[in-house]
Amino acid sequence: MSENTRVKTILLLAANPRNTSQLRLDEEVREIDEGLRRANKRELFKLEQKWAVRSRDFYRAILDTQPQIVHFFGHGAGEDGIVLEDETGQVALVQADALASMFKLFAKKGVECVLMNACYSQVQAEAISQHIEYVIGMNRQIGDKAAINFAVAFYDALAAGEEMEFAYELGCSQLFGLKENQTPVLKRKLLNNLIPEKTTRQRIFISYKRDVEPDEPVALEVFQALSQQHEVFIDQRMLVGTRWAERIEEEISQADFLIVFLSSRSVYSEMVEQEIKMAHEMAQVQGG
Repeated sequence: MSENTRVKTILLLAANPRNTSQLRLDEEVREIDEGLRRANKRELFKLEQKWAVRSRDFYRAILDTQPQIVHFFGHGAGEDGIVLEDETGQVALVQADALASMFKLFAKKGVECVLMNACYSQVQAEAISQHIEYVIGMNRQIGDKAAINFAVAFYDALAAGEEMEFAYELGCSQLFGLKENQTPVLKRKLLNNLIPEKTTRQRIFISYKRDVEPDEPVALEVFQALSQQHEVFIDQRMLVGTRWAERIEEEISQADFLIVFLSSRSVYSEMVEQEIKMAHEMAQVQGG
């Protein structure tokens, strides 16, 4: 059997811990399954599923199914990692370096594509793409409908015999109406190895007034643009239950730059004032 006619296994790994917002994961799986069943080349794809994934379930499922495509769908937390479950169903974070180390091994076992259909998963995608040929992550929060639309179009294209790049572009094309077409990011191992970073990655903290116009939408646009080249923190990335003051202090202490959006509303924000004060004090202590 030639490479083009070899059956490819798609492994769907889902996690939605109890204390996180509920996602439409069952709908995403159903839509993907229906799309594969009606495809011209449906006999070339096999769909496997694993739900309520814990850390050990992640690698066990890959060992058991030997997939060519690994699709994680659930919550992402940026630099903190993807959100899996522990033995009690609570949040367990797996960071990018751990995922990259694992996929370095599985690249030798035939994994050729990893799709991280979770918010703020670009960090993990970049790390994994050191070892896997095609990796897709999300550079910001992605809505349920957008996640489903992208995944369905992506697999529809693959099941029609199209290449990975075409499938990725088709998936993005289905997000224009939702204004999320720039959220999915494709990373390639070959390109990463050949093209050096044009700029040094910096840690940036964005301070702004939440829930007001135009502060929040502008801050989010800047966050999305800067995240292409840098590690950027914005408070919308924090999970429910996070200790706000401690997390903000930690992020500011590690930041190279603080970007503050000043407006007629933000100048009266105690949160923005506190973040500026904290950054100033830490700059004095840390010498910059």
